Amino acid sequence: MQTDDSQEQERRETVEEISELLAVVQEMGRRLANETHGNSYALVLELNELLHQARAKIEQIQANSPIS
Repeated sequence: MQTDDSQEQERRETVEEISELLAVVQEMGRRLANETHGNSYALVLELNELLHQARAKIEQIQANSPIS
């Protein structure tokens, strides 16, 4: 069984990995917006806003993580 410290370290690493993935996905969303025109453009903008909200939420989670 993992100790509390190793569980917390694993959680912090997972949050960091999610943050890194979201950064990559946000960049892909920006590229998609640059390449999208017509009816789909509004959907791409909505997707990018949701990605931004997700990234802001993960930053809040990181800020509230105890530091060992």
